[in-house]
Amino acid sequence: MTNEPPEPLRENLYALVNRLRDADGLLAMFDFDGSLAPIEDHPDEVELPPATRTVLEELQREINVQVGVVSGRGLADLRERVDIDGITYAGNHGLELHTDDGQETHPVAEDSRDEIAELCDELESRLASIDGAFVENKRVTASVHYRLVDDEHVPGVQRAVRDAVRDGDDVRLTSGKAVLELRPDVEWDKGRAIRWLYDHHVPDDEAWLPLYVGDDRTDEDAFETLPKSGLGVKVGNHPPTVAGYRVADPSAVRAIVAWLAEYGVEFLRMGSLSNGPPST
Repeated sequence: MTNEPPEPLRENLYALVNRLRDADGLLAMFDFDGSLAPIEDHPDEVELPPATRTVLEELQREINVQVGVVSGRGLADLRERVDIDGITYAGNHGLELHTDDGQETHPVAEDSRDEIAELCDELESRLASIDGAFVENKRVTASVHYRLVDDEHVPGVQRAVRDAVRDGDDVRLTSGKAVLELRPDVEWDKGRAIRWLYDHHVPDDEAWLPLYVGDDRTDEDAFETLPKSGLGVKVGNHPPTVAGYRVADPSAVRAIVAWLAEYGVEFLRMGSLSNGPPST
């Protein structure tokens, strides 16, 4: 990762305009917590702002546009909180996928459900005495949250999680903002998820602009997967990122989505016209 801060997207909209003009369509993908919705102290408190839902719905209705939400949340939880028909959902970092064609779960992740559940039970017992720490079982992954834990007890939480996972056979540990995540030991992440989504949605004879917006360490996998023609947008300034552009916060993400729905799609249409009419 680079230590150079990404460029503010609002001051460099020409980059987005040029890419839209060169594209046959737009695959607009977003992280949820911290990107589309503000982060809260407890994950159950996070809600998609109604204004953001409105502009996402407007963007999704456009021709040659597909919207996707790629999150560490479980698929059922993610779909309930976003609640927009027609978009694609990738839960548990893409281990669970829902498109108009149906729903599927990575087979290795499905096989890891019992071990994940056992680790959750063990960690709930180990962390019961630490105020603010809690375990979230997301079916094929799990998260241990410590945002509400006093700083002096955070190392104890981290140590307990690492010790528990060390004894597991098929589970690995990753980290995010005040959270440790237990995942099946399979080579799958947000980057592979967006590659799958691109292959699923984009016709073989077309080149769409893949846009990904995210705020956390796990989103770096997605940024690194984007082709040079794609556009990675970091929300906030931390941690360091390989994304080329940034916006300040979820309200700025909403402004970009609104711009895309009102103006950006016009550049997309201009590019399609310049490429000539479709063959008959």
